[in-house]
Amino acid sequence: MGITHLVSLVKVMHPLTPRATTTLRFAAFALGVASATAQAVPIAIANHGFEQPAIAAGTFATNAPPPGWSGYGALNFGARTIGVLHPATTTLYTVPPPEGAQVGVVFLMDNPANQLQFANSEAGLQQVLGAVLQTNRRYVLTVAIGNIGNDVAAPFLFGGFPGYRVALQAGGVTIGVDSGAVLPPEAGFLTTTLVVDVPAVHPQAGLPLRIRLGNRNAAPGIEVNFDDVRLTVEPTATWTDLGQGLAGAGGIPSLVGTGSMLGGSTNNLAVAGAPGGGLGVLVIGLAAVNQPLFGGTLVPAPELLFLLVANGSGATSFPFALATPPPSGTELFAQYWAFDASVPTGFAVSNAVRASVP
Repeated sequence: MGITHLVSLVKVMHPLTPRATTTLRFAAFALGVASATAQAVPIAIANHGFEQPAIAAGTFATNAPPPGWSGYGALNFGARTIGVLHPATTTLYTVPPPEGAQVGVVFLMDNPANQLQFANSEAGLQQVLGAVLQTNRRYVLTVAIGNIGNDVAAPFLFGGFPGYRVALQAGGVTIGVDSGAVLPPEAGFLTTTLVVDVPAVHPQAGLPLRIRLGNRNAAPGIEVNFDDVRLTVEPTATWTDLGQGLAGAGGIPSLVGTGSMLGGSTNNLAVAGAPGGGLGVLVIGLAAVNQPLFGGTLVPAPELLFLLVANGSGATSFPFALATPPPSGTELFAQYWAFDASVPTGFAVSNAVRASVP
């Protein structure tokens, strides 16, 4: 196979700057292979909607943690407490809770004589799950955040919002945190989404997962409510170095692939050690052909080819995102062919890399 035959297979060819982004649509070259897309699996959360203990409409229970949950931070089950609220029949919320009839409560009033005082002393609800942190996984935690309003029958003024924190931990170490991505309207709810991608190696792998829902107590306001806490996990790709390089005058260009290969996620192919000038072809395919070519081995079946100017001294990034998650079992192969006049065949060739979708 010659370079003219290789180029004749080009589906897309576009000059790229080092930080250009390309969207690869698997549907355009999936070769008609039908298989199930990897699905996110829910992880069980006890009392995820705070429906226990069941209480009467228009009341709250803050003398103990809700079943399945415990407290963290300085709590006294008095002016600083946790529990549940059933807001029906009140004007504390102008809309119903996102899930069920009740919501979780984190109530922090540092000075009962001055409800505008805040002390930046965070506290909240937490739950250790029956699942452990797995590598090559994406975790998605969603939580409805409530900004409680005022009610003439309530014993406190709930105006303002003290801020919230939602965290996912493993072995007691925070691996993902949201400290205020959404701001619910007064007497309303908004759902926040925390996405945590866990690579192939992680120091907390195998340790129990824990969810924390906190009142940051960082601004005027005394209560934050939480509801409909959900956590899912789905497998992400593993990247493997397949070797098969061919050295030029400056050595063998290296190619490193990273990313989760999930829909909308950022992936990256980084080329380093390219010859001076750095012009080459990044070859991407869904299968390996291992075809001899110009003294080297063409590993990917050339589904997509991109002209790429790679930096000879540092790594040049080729970021890309997938429009939709690829089917389970998909493999993506990539290799960089650098034009190099010092090599009799005209090319220095990087190692190949493979992304495998579980």
